[in-house]
Amino acid sequence: MSEGQGGGAFYTPASVVQYMVEVLQPVTGDKKFLDPACGSGGMFVQAARYMHRHNASNSDLMNFRCYGVEKDPDTVKLAKMNLLLNNVRGDIIEANSFYSDPHNAFGRFDYVMANPPFNVDEVVVEKVINDKRFSTYGVPRNKTKSGKKASDKKETVPNANYLWIGLFATSLNEHGKAALVMANSASDAGGSELEIRKKMIEDGIISQMVTLPSNMFSTVTLPATLWFFNKERASTGSAHGKRDEILFIDARNVFTQVDRAHRKFSEEQIKNLGIISRLCEGDSDSFWALVEEYKAAGKQEQLDWLLERWPEGKYKDVIGLCKVAKLEGEDGIIDQDYSLNAGRCVGVVIEDDGLTEQEFADTMKGLNTEFSQLNDEALKLQQEIEKNMKELFGEE
Repeated sequence: MSEGQGGGAFYTPASVVQYMVEVLQPVTGDKKFLDPACGSGGMFVQAARYMHRHNASNSDLMNFRCYGVEKDPDTVKLAKMNLLLNNVRGDIIEANSFYSDPHNAFGRFDYVMANPPFNVDEVVVEKVINDKRFSTYGVPRNKTKSGKKASDKKETVPNANYLWIGLFATSLNEHGKAALVMANSASDAGGSELEIRKKMIEDGIISQMVTLPSNMFSTVTLPATLWFFNKERASTGSAHGKRDEILFIDARNVFTQVDRAHRKFSEEQIKNLGIISRLCEGDSDSFWALVEEYKAAGKQEQLDWLLERWPEGKYKDVIGLCKVAKLEGEDGIIDQDYSLNAGRCVGVVIEDDGLTEQEFADTMKGLNTEFSQLNDEALKLQQEIEKNMKELFGEE
């Protein structure tokens, strides 16, 4: 609880990482995996465990190599120990990813996963402005110069969130996929950040946006958003994901309460949210396999959750949960000022109270009568209190 709170940094709960991996579905083979803000290496470990669960042999995993960057020396030691204890091959370098590129990341990696520090504002512009990892989509800048003399402090980016976002996108190879945790505010930030976001959206690299519940992290209460990239979709398009569409999921109401202040995703919730991505990709087989799994385990509640929403085993938008939004058209992403806020996109469920029009009118009349009676009682009580106060203090 006392670690990882400085500089916008905090550790990622295991259930969030498991969900990120569930969406990415990393495959075995000669694959390279980057985390440019790797902390204690949890992203690497969860990716390796996913492969183990999906029948990967040890020989397959020997070709899966992790590359991490972490600026805190003590955390670097934790990450190396974590990989060792979990039998994961990796190379963790102590460095600052903004100013150093120890793994030669540009266009190199099959997978990128990270939970970087949010809202960092001390990155010097001149040190990143010509770095193609950041300049490909753009470097966040202040609208106007401060007018300070050249001898004053050098210009810094107003917020480094979009430096991270650009870094993840440019580190992917032509078939690469990425998942990252980011502050909610980045989803519809304005100014120079809006221009960067427009380029990425129009490039087609953003495949999915997921808004998380609040209280998912140990040291902070703020909600966050997961961004998912698919470079292959951006470069060629695919049968299951068009580059002019983005899947939005609002998962703010999907959680398991751990205690008063903390929440997590259960194993079933991870699978249920993950299957939305599979359905959107046209993978009905995975949906029906999960249905059979729940039947065999007697998990009727989970079975109902799936079949009530997608009874035919095919993707469709669900108000309040998920929506595939196009770039153009009425209520499209462009029409929404390039906002990537999932909650704004998927809408809100309006519950049916089951009343007829006449029943609703009778109910409202009854409530209004009750309200009037309460107002009369309140007035009488106020007069009685005033009377008692005057008698108590001998006032006329």
